[in-house]
Amino acid sequence: MSTSGLRDFRPKIHFTAPSAWINDPCGLVFYEGKYHLFYQHYPHDGIWGPMHWGHAISENLIDWEHLPIALYPDDKGTIYTGSAVADINNISGFGENDKVPLVAFYTNSGEKQEQHIAYSLNGIDFIKYENNPVIPNPGIKDFRDPNMFWNPVRNCWSMVIAAGDRVMFYATKDLRSWEKTGEFGVTENLVGGIWEVPDMVPLEFEGKTVWLLIASMIPEKDGPHVSMQYFLGDFDGDKFINSIPFDYAEQLDCGWDNYAGFTFNNVEAPIYIGWGNCWQYAAKTPTGEYTGNMTLPRHLAIKSTPVGLRLAAKPIIPDNIIGDNNTLETNSVLNSETFILKIEGEGACSIRIENEGGQYLVFGVDIDNYLYYDRTNAGATDFCEHFASEKFSVRKVKRFFEAAYSIEFIFDVSMSELFIDDGTRSMAMLCYPDTPYNSIDIEGDIKVTYCNINR
Repeated sequence: MSTSGLRDFRPKIHFTAPSAWINDPCGLVFYEGKYHLFYQHYPHDGIWGPMHWGHAISENLIDWEHLPIALYPDDKGTIYTGSAVADINNISGFGENDKVPLVAFYTNSGEKQEQHIAYSLNGIDFIKYENNPVIPNPGIKDFRDPNMFWNPVRNCWSMVIAAGDRVMFYATKDLRSWEKTGEFGVTENLVGGIWEVPDMVPLEFEGKTVWLLIASMIPEKDGPHVSMQYFLGDFDGDKFINSIPFDYAEQLDCGWDNYAGFTFNNVEAPIYIGWGNCWQYAAKTPTGEYTGNMTLPRHLAIKSTPVGLRLAAKPIIPDNIIGDNNTLETNSVLNSETFILKIEGEGACSIRIENEGGQYLVFGVDIDNYLYYDRTNAGATDFCEHFASEKFSVRKVKRFFEAAYSIEFIFDVSMSELFIDDGTRSMAMLCYPDTPYNSIDIEGDIKVTYCNINR
């Protein structure tokens, strides 16, 4: 059964635009005391169209104030994904009257993809630089998604750009003129295909800096599913060095609905947000006036596992909106559309949440120590053949650990996020039940606690 038009699927703590289409987050930055979230937006329809930068601000990363569109298409092209920095020392020269300029870097996608900049003195109204492009196209088809990061070796800002089957690195002293410093990915890529929306992030582990390189992937035809591949290693000031190689492609998230994400600039610890959807069915989801949402913000860190260092993620939800913990037994009643389940135990387990119509969502750990998620019978599937297929219904991934586990499961009307083993494995998955889930079935040697989220 299709749920289209039957209920409001808008999440309560996951970001959505007031209406119409969104995809990649853009320009994530902390500026003038607020988190700024820009995003790929087509304001005139619920399907992808000429891209704009939508804009919202927040103090807690959950409650967002919607602002006017920041960047519109122009005669040079549409406004693709990019990043933003607070130019505290005014090295760009865009600042006036002691106002810190917010400088946005984006791909202008016209006849060819090139990197442009725009700046703002109030964080809302942007002026496009008159001498764009600042980085012309080097003669390749796919050259996009500039992402800024601070370069501690050169003591300047650097940029990583997706460039077909690799990423390219650039450096600047004034945010206007750029020099290419290196490349990465041609031989190290364990997925194949086209790179998108890269990010470079320094993470601290046991007193040392480990650099994280994230790349969203468009796999080769019939290739493996890896939404976002990540690497851990070093940065020499010119390029990323793959000094902690993996035997297989590691995924930032093992679910279907986390893509094209990256981290905030101008924050002390890395905070990540991704697009909470999947290209195979994003334009067909039964969500009515809005199309697409973001993932929850996540703290990123490095954790030691039995197979080596791996990336870990922890969802950010303010304590003041989380209700009291209640221990659940099987057949307990769920009384909210937005809630957290915490599961502690060992061995195989199964958690099944169900609504009054018999639709149910199942997740847990199987006898082979795989974390799994099954949305086959969780709600509407007939809006898209891909969403209804077995490939897109069931996800399984091997845990890094053999010991007891702790699982955190966050469900928000139609978006769920699942974390296990300190976030070293995670899954973000959408589902569309006709009515809210209101009961739970529990199997295994586990303890389950439940708390509402007050929104």
